[in-house]
Amino acid sequence: MQPQKIILIPPTHEQSTPSFHVEGSLAGAFLDFLSSKGITAWQPPEVMGKRGPDHQPIVEIEIEANTSEEMLEGLIEEFLTKESA
Repeated sequence: MQPQKIILIPPTHEQSTPSFHVEGSLAGAFLDFLSSKGITAWQPPEVMGKRGPDHQPIVEIEIEANTSEEMLEGLIEEFLTKESA
C-alpha cells in the first residue's frame, strides 16, 4: 500500500477547521488547485516537523470551518488524478 500524499483531517474538539496534510513537493500546486476551485487557506500554510512520503516536510493547510468534508475529499481525488496524468 502506498502512503497517502494528501490527507484530510476533519475538525475535532481541539481544532474547529478541517485541514489538509500535504507532502511538501505537492503543497504549492495543491494550493494553486484549491484557489482555482474557490477554496482559500484559512491561515497561511504551516510546515510541520514530520516528513511525508517524498521525504520533504508535510505542509498543513487549514480550510474555513463548515466547509463540506465530502467536497474536500473530492478535491483531493480530482487533484491527484490530474497530477498523475
